[in-house]
Amino acid sequence: MSAFWINLGRWMGEQAMPLLLVGFALLIGLVFLYLSAQSRQAGLVRDRSGRSEATFTEYLAAYGFDPEIAGATYRYLQRVHGVAFPILPKDDLDRDLGLDDDEVKQALRDLLEEAGRDYLPGLIDGPVVKVVDLVRYVQASPRRMETLRRRSA
Repeated sequence: MSAFWINLGRWMGEQAMPLLLVGFALLIGLVFLYLSAQSRQAGLVRDRSGRSEATFTEYLAAYGFDPEIAGATYRYLQRVHGVAFPILPKDDLDRDLGLDDDEVKQALRDLLEEAGRDYLPGLIDGPVVKVVDLVRYVQASPRRMETLRRRSA
C-alpha cells in the first residue's frame, strides 16, 4: 500500500470525531427547533380556543370587509397551507403562519381567482404581511369583466 493511502486513512480517522460532534450538534439543534415549533403551535391552539372561521369573518365584517372573502381566505389558509390553529386577522403570514414570499404571492393569486377578481400590481401601497392585508387586497381588487357579464345576463 502506498504512503498516500496510509496518510489519507490516518487523516480521515483524525477527522471522524470532530465531524461526528458537529453532526450530533446539528441533530440536537433540529430536534430543539422541532420541539419549539410544536410547543408554540400547541400554545396558539390553547390561547385561541373558542375562535373559528365565524369569529374571524364577524370581526372583519364589523370593519367593512366582505364576509365571503374573509371566510374564503380563512378556509384557503387552513386547507392549502395546513394552518392547524384558529387564524386571527392580525397574524403575520410569515412569522405566525409560516408562509414565505412565494407562498404569499401564490395565495394572493389563488384567492383572486377564487373570488373572480383581477390582479392589479401596486393596488395597495404596502406589502401583504398580515392576514388582514391579504383579505384587503382581494377585496380591493376589481371584479373580472367576464364575471360581471355572466351575472348580468
